[in-house]
Order: sequence, then C-alpha cells, then structure tokens
Amino acid sequence: MRLPAPRGPVSTTLFARLLGEPGPMPSQLTELVDALPETTVDARSDEDVQISLWTCYGFSYEGFDGIDARWEWEPSLLTVRSALEAVFERDVLAEVRMPEDLTPEGVPAWLMDLCGPSTPAGLLKFMHQNATLEQFKEMAIHRSIEGLREADAHAWAIPRVAGRAKSALIEIQADEYGGGMPGRSHAELYAILMSELDLDPEYGAYIDQIPAASLSIHTLRSMFGLQRRWRGRILGNLAATEIGSSFINRHFSEGMARVGGSKKARWFYDEHIVADAVHEQLAAHDMCGGFVADYPAEWEHLVIGALATLNIRGLFARSIVEAWAADGTSLRELAAA
Repeated sequence: MRLPAPRGPVSTTLFARLLGEPGPMPSQLTELVDALPETTVDARSDEDVQISLWTCYGFSYEGFDGIDARWEWEPSLLTVRSALEAVFERDVLAEVRMPEDLTPEGVPAWLMDLCGPSTPAGLLKFMHQNATLEQFKEMAIHRSIEGLREADAHAWAIPRVAGRAKSALIEIQADEYGGGMPGRSHAELYAILMSELDLDPEYGAYIDQIPAASLSIHTLRSMFGLQRRWRGRILGNLAATEIGSSFINRHFSEGMARVGGSKKARWFYDEHIVADAVHEQLAAHDMCGGFVADYPAEWEHLVIGALATLNIRGLFARSIVEAWAADGTSLRELAAA
C-alpha cells in the first residue's frame, strides 16, 4: 500500500519523516501534536488528524511500500499516535451519553433495541430507493477502508478476553473470514463487489479521495482494537456493527439490484443478510452478555464502544447525504473507475 498524500501540517511533517530511518520526530511535529487539543475543533472530521491516524495504524496492518516496517513500534511514532488518539477520543466521547438506568444485566437487550432493525431512514433509505449506480460506486469507495479490512481490527480482541465472550467472538470471526475457505472471507467478497463495479479492489487505492468522516469509522475500531484497556469498546463496536446489519445489507442489495448491479456484485451484501442474522444474537447475548458478566468493572466501556460507533456512523451518513443533496460528489475528488 502506498503512503497517502498529506492533508495538513501534521500529516505533511509526519509523512516526510516516515520516508527516513525510524528515530526521533522533528521538533516541528512535536509542537504540532502538542497543540492539537487547541487547534482541532472536531477530530472526527479533521482531514489532517484522520489521515495521520489512519497512517499510524497502517503499520499494524500491512504497512506501506518503501517505508521501514520498524516504524510500527518506534516510540516516537507511538507518541505521535497517542496524541492523535487523545484528541480523537475527546471528540468521540463528547457525543456519548451513558443511559441512566442501564445495568450490566440489561446490556444485551439494550443493544438489540439500540442497534436492531427499524424503518430505514436517511442514507439507508436513499440507497434503497434513489441512489444511482455512480452513487453506489462512491459508497463502495467510502466503505472500502473498512470493507477490505473487515474483521481484522476485531480479531485483536480474541487474546484479550476469555470464557463465553471469547467463544462467541471466535464464532463470529470464523464466519467473517469465510470459515477458512479461500475466496469466501467478507473482505474478499468486498473486493469482488468493487471489481464488479469497475473499481480498483486494491486496499488504499482511493485513499486520497476518501474524506475524514469515512476514515473515522476505520480509525475508531483500530484505536479500540489495538489497546487492551479498551477491549470492552472494541466488543461494543463489533456488536453495533453486527446488530441490525442483516436489515441494512438487505436494503443495500435491493438498492443495487434496482440499478442493475449483478448478483456477483451483491454477493457481499447477500452474505451478510444470512450471516449477520445469526451474528447479532451471538454478539448481544453471548459475546457482550458474557463480557459484562466476566468483567463487571469494564461493562461501561462496552456501552461506550457501541454508542461511539453509532455516532461515528451517523456523522458519516450525514456527510454523504449533504453532499448528494447539493448535487455534488461525496468524495474528496471524483475517483476514476
């Protein structure tokens, strides 16, 4: 994967440094990240913050062409990443409100009510009834950052939990990775979807066109997944992703069929209609129910993870709807097929 183009002073300075040998960061970058709490209004939609954070996390996935892999554990880069995470977490939690009457025992039912199927509205309704083929292509580009890495961030939680939560998580993840059958993992099905839409299925191919609101969906789960202290949050993120997913993907599949999308292109969505109908029960009752029972001191982290995920997805949806309502592209620049 290539290094993306910078989008501001932090990413400009950071990316230039990453071209060299791992080592200390320049004082200019240190000053920039130290000032982030004052200079960043909302890190969730800040292009400079999100592309920098996405790049920092990229070293824990497949890395970047021509960039030294030792950067992954370089203390100076971890310091930069920590500063980016702090301002991102600040703005994510600013939108989270813990339910006043919720108890640990009530978490599974609360999750099903919060994330379960409802009347399609906003972006989902638009994709189902009104979106054009070109808009489906734009959506595929937006979601490629998570779709082509589906399940990877959640897999980091496996060694960090035990008991019923671990067993349920592994069962969900096994399906996400296609039951061990090559070509059947959900990430591979997403690559097929992109190819069927005449899009480049290479991860990061459209990174320079993908805005911060889309990047934040992926950076949120990377931030939660990479840190053991937030194991509850990554489980909450997974629960909010799985619960209601069958309903969502049914509407996407029907919408794509409406604009002439092939059966092969709809395979990714159709697979989720079946799989996630089972996953949502596993996620709510076995995985999350097991976690709050076995880790009673951390149950609120799980709730925070679910609420933060829904808020980030809402921000993303609003940004798309606003762009299309203005008859413009929702991408930073129109990506060529």
